[in-house]
Amino acid sequence: MKTKVSSKGQVVIPKAYRQKLGWEAGTELEVCEEAGQLVLQAPAKKKKYSIREVAGILHRPGMKASTLEEMDEAIGKAIKEKWG
Repeated sequence: MKTKVSSKGQVVIPKAYRQKLGWEAGTELEVCEEAGQLVLQAPAKKKKYSIREVAGILHRPGMKASTLEEMDEAIGKAIKEKWG
């Protein structure tokens, strides 16, 4: 697909791409130049958590601190469960 740069420097992103990427009016995009090409990307969406969802990770008096090895093991386990 082709598009043109307007006299104001604006570019129309074809509807098919906007729909595929979920970009609606008002979506903020990051623009960077890579090897002579412009790359547009939407910033990663950050999931918001409620206090109830994260309460389990908060420190409580008398709670044993996890070691780095235990944290690495838990992360590895979660990655394997999610990605196989």
